[in-house]
Amino acid sequence: MGKGEWFYVRLGKPNPLTNLKSEWFDWFLKEVDEYCVEKGLALWSLGGAGFILKTKNATVYIDPYCGGSLKIPDLNTVYRMIPIPFNPSDVKTIDATVITHEDLDHLNEDFVFPVSKNTKSMFIGPPSVCELLESWGIPKERIVSLSEYQETRVKDVRIVALPANDPVPKTANTYLLEAENIGIFHSGDSLFSEEFYKAGKKYKVDIALISLGVNPPGMEIYNNPGEVVRIARDLNAKVVIPMHWNLWSFSMENPQLVEREVKIRKLNMKVVILQIGERFDYP
Repeated sequence: MGKGEWFYVRLGKPNPLTNLKSEWFDWFLKEVDEYCVEKGLALWSLGGAGFILKTKNATVYIDPYCGGSLKIPDLNTVYRMIPIPFNPSDVKTIDATVITHEDLDHLNEDFVFPVSKNTKSMFIGPPSVCELLESWGIPKERIVSLSEYQETRVKDVRIVALPANDPVPKTANTYLLEAENIGIFHSGDSLFSEEFYKAGKKYKVDIALISLGVNPPGMEIYNNPGEVVRIARDLNAKVVIPMHWNLWSFSMENPQLVEREVKIRKLNMKVVILQIGERFDYP
């Protein structure tokens, strides 16, 4: 979730959604499963840092968080400000789950346990994430550990692990996901790094998904609007999609400030603001 010597305490009982079959949640997964990508790709926002990427042949979930509010020292209770858009027990169409790091709002048991049981999803992450997955009973053959600049492929999606500036987790990745000659960069919780300029030179980045949020006093855990634009600029991205700005009560930010920064700097970059559940098609 961010920087600092934090630990997480799950509030109340385990998420009841993992044991609930509710028609209310069907609309979202039905849209994802039934949507046909003929060319390019589609991205759905799950809120926070979570997305679903769908191509002609593959469905990949990135940092899906299906948990509730958390209790964190120094911040006390942080409240989830957006709904959970689907019941993870209802997920059927999924080829892989890509995880940036082990913070609970990125590596989420409420998602991993039912999806590992009900589907054949692969789980891809940095070494510390993969160690945790194995300790949770996920079979080794379904876990892919990626260190910086290592890569794997899921059907027509190439996944490259890139460096992250996130010192709290034992290990963390940012990622380039590439399909149909379209590159998507996902920052996880990473702050600005000079490595992003190198990545922008080495890889084609069309869409940059960058963490945005208000920092609590004395902490630096999210990028501000100017830093979001700076990262996207260094990546040479055509489209920037701010993320994480809507999840927690203490860090909610106005993503339209990113649009203002782009206009002030006169950059040739499109800002796309996705509410939870919304889809973005590219190109």
